Amino acid sequence: MTFDPRAEFIGILDLVSIDTPDGVFRFIAGTDGIFTDADGHQWLGARLINGGDMKASIQGEAPSGSITLAFIPDPSGADLIAQIRELGTDYVKGREIVFLDAAIPSPSALYDGSVTLQRTFTRTAGHIEFDLSGPMERRITLTFEGPFTGRNTAPGLQYTTNDHALLIGAANSSLALMPTTMNQTEKVWG
Repeated sequence: MTFDPRAEFIGILDLVSIDTPDGVFRFIAGTDGIFTDADGHQWLGARLINGGDMKASIQGEAPSGSITLAFIPDPSGADLIAQIRELGTDYVKGREIVFLDAAIPSPSALYDGSVTLQRTFTRTAGHIEFDLSGPMERRITLTFEGPFTGRNTAPGLQYTTNDHALLIGAANSSLALMPTTMNQTEKVWG
């Protein structure tokens, strides 16, 4: 099933897939619950997970983005921050983070595994940061490269079907109509 933006949906889920040395972890950002996709993968949701602002490279600041898990730790539970610190702040550095959308046509589609995912973009993970605000609130932030990383090294791609497939992994057939030259052999006006 391909994505049809004109179809009726009850909602679109923002999904994040993080590749780690221990496997791929899948999350629903900003929403509680569990979702099963067409490939049978389960995605765990939490309102505690959200994406930060995307930063462009302005005034010497490196382009980047982030995903944050903000929570109040359970005093009787395990110390999540200590567990992640044992893995190291570069645990996922250089690994793939994939952002996807899941258009949900009906409530039953959340659980029956009929929804095909639409890849939005892929980024490379940076490092993990910790913030211990006050006696209770904790934040774990995963940074990743921004959309303009490496803009000074242009890939030399054009708006063609093949080049679009190189960027996002799927061809866009409408780009076959994109002009590749500005020279017109016949006059349009006059």
